Amino acid sequence: MQRLCQDLSPRVWADLIEPLCVAALNTPAAQADARVFLRVLHDALLGGPGSSHLLLPRTDLNALFPQAALRWLQQHGAQVRLSQRVRRLQQAADQWQIDEQRYAAVILAGDASNMAQALLESSQAATPIIASQMQHWASLAAALRFEAIATVYARGVGVALAAPLLALRSSAQTPAQFVFDRGQLGGPPGLLAFVVSAARGERASIQAQVLQQAHAQLHLTLQPLQTVVEKRATFACTPGLQRPPTQIGTGLLACGDYVAGPYPATLEGALRSARAACAALPI
Repeated sequence: MQRLCQDLSPRVWADLIEPLCVAALNTPAAQADARVFLRVLHDALLGGPGSSHLLLPRTDLNALFPQAALRWLQQHGAQVRLSQRVRRLQQAADQWQIDEQRYAAVILAGDASNMAQALLESSQAATPIIASQMQHWASLAAALRFEAIATVYARGVGVALAAPLLALRSSAQTPAQFVFDRGQLGGPPGLLAFVVSAARGERASIQAQVLQQAHAQLHLTLQPLQTVVEKRATFACTPGLQRPPTQIGTGLLACGDYVAGPYPATLEGALRSARAACAALPI
């Protein structure tokens, strides 16, 4: 990113490029992959009607996506087994066997670490070719580095922002890039959520810095409620990164926001990965 933007003014870098890049890639702009950033900008700005629309949900993401998908699957006759651990994955002739059930093809959807561990374990009983494919995929997944996202929840009596989402000026001392007014998005009045992408430092330090930032930039004195730090929120989207592919082996596929694709670790990237895996099914 620094090479791409070396001719920009410091103000354009600090006020436009850096916050956009960190928000999209969850990677410090100086370390981020310029090609991925440009692809995100291209699709958002030149992708046709609606591509750049900002959508803010009034419900939690669990209800918005996975619960809605579960209902759709059940309504269309799919068999859904929740909270059932897969104990064994192995190839059986030209099919794949999960525990005692055989399938023509399998799509694995999970986080990179658990997927890598599961494939390494499954490779122990696989044929040499399949074992090599599983181990190669697992090695790529295990090599990914991750970035954190912190969310500082705070409350103020009678507090209401000018809009449901505001951009903030961020720096090492003022780390939050955006603040959401949860009271305008279906939550309790006065509840604000400050988001710190590519978060650095300890939880207490982040919380203290964000509260000071809210006072300095929004002129608000807030009571902290909770600070959540997801230490492995997304993969670090850096130049030259080799992400694990969709195809693990014949009839065995993977999907996830970290699987090879044009986007960083976003909901859009996860959806594209799932579609690519479905399109590659040998049926």
